[in-house]
Amino acid sequence: MDDVVQGVYDETIEVGRFLAALGRLSGPDIEKVARALDSEALCDEVDWWRATIAIDKVARRARRTREAGRWATEAARAVEVAAGRSRAGLPEDDVLRVGRAAADVARGLAAGPAARPVVGLLLESWAPVLVAF
Repeated sequence: MDDVVQGVYDETIEVGRFLAALGRLSGPDIEKVARALDSEALCDEVDWWRATIAIDKVARRARRTREAGRWATEAARAVEVAAGRSRAGLPEDDVLRVGRAAADVARGLAAGPAARPVVGLLLESWAPVLVAF
């Protein structure tokens, strides 16, 4: 039982650290992530679809779909808040795209350890701004 509780706690910390990192994003950071997302090739898009499908499966198996959804919403909101705070006049499309990408990462982190390999794939677009969260 303690292992289960500890696992949930670790996932919550991991998602919390990601959300905190999102809270520190600047306007230029959001632009960098948006550019990284734009530069993805077709194979990267296919990898993204596979990753999100895998995260859905892992979250269902772990019975963490509600938590994953809640954290995804928080992540998207954190990007919106960071964009509003930056006053950089960011294009709305960029903010929405980066918010969706953040939501996917948060869902993967919340899904648990089995989703970590695919979360690494999703984090590639964040490399320009997140050294380690």
